[in-house]
Amino acid sequence: MNADQKCIDCCKRKALGFIKESDLSEKRKLYAQQEMEELLFNSKIMSAPELMSRILAMVGKYTGIQDSYARPKQMYNQLLLAKESAILREIHNADDPFLAGIQYAVTGNYIDFAGVQDVQESKLQELLDRRAAIELDTEELTFLKSELANAKRLLYITDNAGEIVLDKIFIHVLKEQYPNLEIAVLTREAPILNDATIQDALEIGMDRLVKVLPNGTSVPGTIVERLPAEAAAWMNTANLCISKGQGNFETLHGSSRNIYYLFLCKCQLFTEAFGVEPLTPILGNEKRISVLH
Repeated sequence: MNADQKCIDCCKRKALGFIKESDLSEKRKLYAQQEMEELLFNSKIMSAPELMSRILAMVGKYTGIQDSYARPKQMYNQLLLAKESAILREIHNADDPFLAGIQYAVTGNYIDFAGVQDVQESKLQELLDRRAAIELDTEELTFLKSELANAKRLLYITDNAGEIVLDKIFIHVLKEQYPNLEIAVLTREAPILNDATIQDALEIGMDRLVKVLPNGTSVPGTIVERLPAEAAAWMNTANLCISKGQGNFETLHGSSRNIYYLFLCKCQLFTEAFGVEPLTPILGNEKRISVLH
């Protein structure tokens, strides 16, 4: 999906916020804003995640800050790790552990400092408490279960820190229900917003469960052409992918690969594109997902 004006304005607001909150002199802030405007004016058609990556790299050049959300990322990783055992027990006691696991996984997509204006721990807890009420497309759930039962390889593409703990919990369920399925997890290579990096995956112990691979960029999405060799091999040989988050959808939709997208609709672009209310969960396959134009 190419960035439209809503996406461009969103990227601009995010960058301006970082510039204004920095300790740069007013003169340097002005230079940074001018360079951002030039970058936006000269940018070729690209997805919003690619544009965001370029803008924040420029901001980092001025401010020297490469990981603006390091502290909240660690905080949400630890917050969800503290809940991990209790959530796993609840899932194992559920009538349908697969459904419970995927409901928790999509709930974690709320922890998005780009898509949600003000992420709150209390709101996250409210969503976690309402996990059982989450409705996902039943036909897509059936398709996904059937494909997993017959697949040899699954590539699971993560999105945000904190959320990645709930992904880990869902992967526990997948490994239990599909013991012959080989799974690899894809993260961002380098910090961008509050997206999960390889370091986040190691921090929460994902590497002790499955193979973890970086995606080769700091883009808050997945650029297939820029995947490192091992990640590209997994992308090309996996029978299916589960892709978390809006940024991965924006960069992967249209690729004609067998991808199941799983996310909450958070920004205006997505609520309008899918014709739903904010924080509505979406599960859909690349071949069947319906986007309004």
